[in-house]
Amino acid sequence: MKVECFPGIRTEQLQRVTEKRDLGSPDSVIIHVRTNNLRRTGNLDYVMGDIYDLVNTAKYKFSASRVVLSGMLWRGDMSWRRIEAVTTN
Repeated sequence: MKVECFPGIRTEQLQRVTEKRDLGSPDSVIIHVRTNNLRRTGNLDYVMGDIYDLVNTAKYKFSASRVVLSGMLWRGDMSWRRIEAVTTN
């Protein structure tokens, strides 16, 4: 197992890291998303769009791997349907 941590990184930055680095061909890729993006903007549509783009990038780059989105932050003003749309597409 290989673990890479990027403390303080935002979703769009992690997307660029995923695109540019050679991370091999793992069986599974687990992306843990926390709250750094919410500090940047109050607009949850932008945050969810960035997460959606990150997951799609990971699915493309690791097409033979199982991609798991872990730790999606939920707030009272965020629809579970939006989270589900990001995590199941």
